[in-house]
Amino acid sequence: MKKLLIIIIVAFPFSTFALDAFDIYKTLNNSTVRITIWDNYNNDSRSVITWGTGVIINKINSRYFILTNAHVMLEKYCLVMEPTNNCEDKKWSNSNTITVDSYESDFEYPIGENFVWWTDHDLAIIAVDIEQQPIFEPIEIGGHYHPLMDVYGAGYPQVLGNFDRDYTDIVFCAGVVNTMFFDEYALAQLRNYSIAHSCALAGGMSGGPLVDNDGKLLGINGMSGMALISEDNEGNMEIDIAPGRFDYAVDIWDLYLLEINSYLGEEGHFNSKSNFFKYLPKLSYDYHSSFYQEYLDLVPEKINKIKQLFE
Repeated sequence: MKKLLIIIIVAFPFSTFALDAFDIYKTLNNSTVRITIWDNYNNDSRSVITWGTGVIINKINSRYFILTNAHVMLEKYCLVMEPTNNCEDKKWSNSNTITVDSYESDFEYPIGENFVWWTDHDLAIIAVDIEQQPIFEPIEIGGHYHPLMDVYGAGYPQVLGNFDRDYTDIVFCAGVVNTMFFDEYALAQLRNYSIAHSCALAGGMSGGPLVDNDGKLLGINGMSGMALISEDNEGNMEIDIAPGRFDYAVDIWDLYLLEINSYLGEEGHFNSKSNFFKYLPKLSYDYHSSFYQEYLDLVPEKINKIKQLFE
């Protein structure tokens, strides 16, 4: 089973309106999907290799865009496995099949090679065309949070009741934001996971959403644990991750900045020849005003791209 990752992010003003628990449940239930990696998918001997979670962030005609962790989509993802110069990310083999579905959907949808990922942030985007009318609904983009604010999540964990099953049930969690990490030293340790929270994640929930009281997306869950620090025989500090204690998410703010900094012709939001053209939902000048100003402060030369992401 894939490991979970962890981190923290920037605090912003937040809405005074909040959904009740049932509405948050419905929002998560309709936008959270199961991502399964199969062996021998097209015959009777098929079996599940591993699975994770994703969240639908946009829909253009019949094409759905799903945000998840890169380590869910890859057999080997160097950022979280082997941070060495010799490591290379590795896709699953051609004999494996990746599908997307949900707890309540009647179909599962193979995605083929139709996904992209980042090497320095544990994020990946899936594009899948769905002609049937599923229950899937894109989630709204948030971004305003602070320590001790209530947060919620969802995913398909490997826990008692879900263990050793081909089709796992969706599980929900609630917690608070513990802190946000912004400095380079912390982010290097956390592999750019910047939001720390207490939503009680488990393996299989990687790639799932972290939302606020409005049901809006704050980040993508993917890491869980606490640091175990020791010294080797030469006195060098060694850091390992033990299960439990804190959970982490990659800030949704980072995804937009990654696209703002993308290169000309790179597969993604601004490439009109890409399967992922305009996959990012537009941000609001009012609600996301702090995003807009921060992006301008960081990369003022990218003002044309920044403006295209807002409405």
